[in-house]
Amino acid sequence: MLRDKAIRSLALIGLVILLVAAFFAFFLDDESSVETVSLPSLSLGCDRVIWGEGALELHAKTSNISDPIFLWTIDGVLFSGGERIVRNFSLGEHTVLVNLSFNGQSQSLEDDMSVFVIDSVEGVSVRDFKVSNNRWGFQTIYHGRDAGVGGVMVSLNSRLPREVDSCGYFSTEPLFSGEYLWHAEYHGEVVASGSFDIAEVYELKIVKIDLGEVYTAGGTVDGRIVLMNTGSTRVEGFDIDTKIVNLRYAWMGDAAKREFSKSYRSDLKPGEIYEIPIHVTIPEKVGGVRPRGRYKITVDLLLSGERVDTRTTYTRVE
Repeated sequence: MLRDKAIRSLALIGLVILLVAAFFAFFLDDESSVETVSLPSLSLGCDRVIWGEGALELHAKTSNISDPIFLWTIDGVLFSGGERIVRNFSLGEHTVLVNLSFNGQSQSLEDDMSVFVIDSVEGVSVRDFKVSNNRWGFQTIYHGRDAGVGGVMVSLNSRLPREVDSCGYFSTEPLFSGEYLWHAEYHGEVVASGSFDIAEVYELKIVKIDLGEVYTAGGTVDGRIVLMNTGSTRVEGFDIDTKIVNLRYAWMGDAAKREFSKSYRSDLKPGEIYEIPIHVTIPEKVGGVRPRGRYKITVDLLLSGERVDTRTTYTRVE
């Protein structure tokens, strides 16, 4: 029995060292399997503002619904249609309502929106807000309420103007820290302007670990770990500390775990991605023993010697 335990211990140590040398532990999926129930939903989206009389396509977006029947009401006039309809709107405010029946008409949902048709910029404006450490956002408003004003152009410092989306939203690309000036134009007139500051933030995050959850001894592992500069300054290097524990042999203490570190050099601007690829073959046997077991891997990401992100994940070798 003691001899068997010694063989297992030797196999475990050999396996862990081999996996560490191949960076196997850096690339293990952290997504757990959680079953969720998706409820039926219906949405007409945001309120809309359009310039001048004309046609507008309306879209009733649904999910988890079978055999839908749509009943539309515009300004009190009832009519049937599909999930997409096109209607002409005159100047002024209009109310749109959709009633959705499904599952043999045993269930129903409702949603509504407003459509404003205008011929002047009066009441149109834009508000700005922080989106993240390195991004700034803009939202069109109409008489004090959020609404999609199509055609509004937002200019930032000397950059080319960008048009908001159909719901009036626009977000900048990742920016360096500093002060920025902006203004918004609609049909040739400035409808809003201002300035904002992006604070100096030094930050790097693990955003994706792309690998399977189960591997077979003798098989090949292909994957990657993806980091992103989520701050507003350059990241020129980072370190990763990793601890691996084979839970099957956790009772053996230090013999069942390994800790190590690796340094990387980089030159990441705000928003840029750093990918570390992995390609390794898992041995069929180590010291005559198949490297089976469930592994717990804890990865610490460090900047300037300080931990900035941690991830613990599990994988299994069969």
